[in-house]
Amino acid sequence: MRAVPLYLLGLLCPLAMADLRPLAETELEAINGQDGLSISASISFNANPAITRCPGGCGARMTIRPGQSEGVIAIDNIKGTFSFDGVTLDIVTIDSGFDGEGAQFNQDAFKLGLRETRLTDVQFTLSGANQVSSGPGLRQTDLLTFHSDGQIQLRGDLYVFPAP
Repeated sequence: MRAVPLYLLGLLCPLAMADLRPLAETELEAINGQDGLSISASISFNANPAITRCPGGCGARMTIRPGQSEGVIAIDNIKGTFSFDGVTLDIVTIDSGFDGEGAQFNQDAFKLGLRETRLTDVQFTLSGANQVSSGPGLRQTDLLTFHSDGQIQLRGDLYVFPAP
């Protein structure tokens, strides 16, 4: 193992002495930067026949309960690999563009930025159900099933606008 030259240690000493301190409100107001959140991940969903109710195995399940509804929207039997490189989440003000409709809208919207998104061998079913998980009394209506062998690449921005 080689020894670290002393001049390199001397260069690093000021960094070792640096400390974090709280900033006053006036100091924070003077700082300009970019807000938002950037996410990179690779997630694989694989069926495990040993722990699922489906012959051959089911994929993952995600449910969303809109408002005070009794029922749920289910994204069911999710399988495949989802890779996100630099997905950004942000709140933006839409007050122009969109063929003139932005000025009429003049509100904040949720912006999902897709830089490099890849879906490989993906499958899912969009459904409506009367309860969150399977069990006695489950009534589920499958609305759409999507299946892709191969790779899909997505790029661009997705805006989610609040309901009036």
